[in-house]
Amino acid sequence: MSSNERVKKPFDKKKWRTKQYSKKQKIQEWEERRKKAVIRDYYKELNKCDVGKRSVDQVNNDGNSPIAQPKRYNPHRQAQERYQQIQEEKKAKRLDAIKKKEEVRLALEEYKKKKMYKNKKLGKKTKKGQPVMKERLELLLEKIQATVCNNNA
Repeated sequence: MSSNERVKKPFDKKKWRTKQYSKKQKIQEWEERRKKAVIRDYYKELNKCDVGKRSVDQVNNDGNSPIAQPKRYNPHRQAQERYQQIQEEKKAKRLDAIKKKEEVRLALEEYKKKKMYKNKKLGKKTKKGQPVMKERLELLLEKIQATVCNNNA
């Protein structure tokens, strides 16, 4: 056997099985691909920004001074900043949702109070079981006054 020929490695079934079926392994591979993608996107964006800056720097310089190289950020730091930004956006969304929920709760509470007030007025009966007209007329008067006020305003 010469040194140029390759020697076939023995098949490792345990390694193959973990690679094929292990969820932990698949998650780890996904995380690695994601990190590489983030770094690749970062460098792509950095190159786009650098091209525009270089052309402006070359026009501004007389040619005597060397072109100032922009400071490159650490891709890990850039990813952390992006993560922080996403977290802040999520927090803002969560606060908005809580605020909306509180407004809905207050509106529902107000509606229930009005409904209970109206039902108390309409539910009153005389000794013989007839509805009390005084209460019904008061409700009608309040309704008319509310519509008149809304139309004038």
